Amino acid sequence: MSTTVTNKMSWLVRRELWEHKGMLLWTPVLIGIVMTLLGTLLTAATVANTKLKTALTVNGEPVSWSAIFNTMSFAPHRKQILETVANHYTNVAAPLFLALGFLVFFYCLGALYDDRRDRSVLFWKSLPVSDTQTVLSKVIIALLVAPLIVLATASLTALALLLALSGVLAANGIHVLGELAALPGLYLGPLRLFGLLPVYCLWALPTVGWLLMVSSWARGKVFIWAVGVPLLLAILVVWIDKLTQEQANLDWLQINVIARALLGTLPGSWYIFEPGIMPQVSAIGHESHLVQPDLLASSWSSLRLPAAWLGAVAGAAMIRVAIGVRRWREEG
Repeated sequence: MSTTVTNKMSWLVRRELWEHKGMLLWTPVLIGIVMTLLGTLLTAATVANTKLKTALTVNGEPVSWSAIFNTMSFAPHRKQILETVANHYTNVAAPLFLALGFLVFFYCLGALYDDRRDRSVLFWKSLPVSDTQTVLSKVIIALLVAPLIVLATASLTALALLLALSGVLAANGIHVLGELAALPGLYLGPLRLFGLLPVYCLWALPTVGWLLMVSSWARGKVFIWAVGVPLLLAILVVWIDKLTQEQANLDWLQINVIARALLGTLPGSWYIFEPGIMPQVSAIGHESHLVQPDLLASSWSSLRLPAAWLGAVAGAAMIRVAIGVRRWREEG
């Protein structure tokens, strides 16, 4: 029995991915390709405009960056720079993470509404597949498949941009690729990204649940319903705030209800909802050595907050409502 259910879910997930291949697969891939091309061109243009080969002039003689970067006295700084690059090169893929938020948002918005709009829901209901399995397959796409595709694309894009930077530097006499390849941060970077997936799933669940619930019952203008209701509530909150001066309670409502209904699909949204967990960059000593924040550790620490789990429960409840509405709703 469990094998049959697993096979059905696998088939439903593949069907969703096939139907939305352009949005879920090709969009992040194209964004990654464009980022790689633009990043390479920008790096080459920066080298040309700043005359990278000449760093400074000493006694009328030009001194190149490669001469400075390759001197023994600069070795500690060289190592520090390379370690920072290796540990944080995946940050350049931030536009893809932003795109993930929009992709998941609009996918969920039309996930159940589109089936009813084109009447294909009648065909799917004729198959031996339950409404629970259908809705859960869409949840899996939103919370697992789409993020995995974007994380893989982001890792490859960041690596391609790092290789482009290394190639430009090598053309100017600064050879760093071998040293970068020996640093563990180069390989841990993508693992850190994938390590954020459980945190993302939990914090995105309320938004996914809200959008699927709206998608299941809205007869039209689903975007206006999904976005307009929280915004109308926000306006009402501001109006009540002006009348009652209950600032603290209403701020909690704006963050934990309104914002979480709309912004949860953005990676890192937990820093918006709980700004106190945001790690700070600190300087040590008089050399201003910067200690980079550990985003992986701080993100996982957000799971100790009750708001994360309460939101997840609310999201699961809204998904349950979406299943019930899809099962019992009568079309005109």
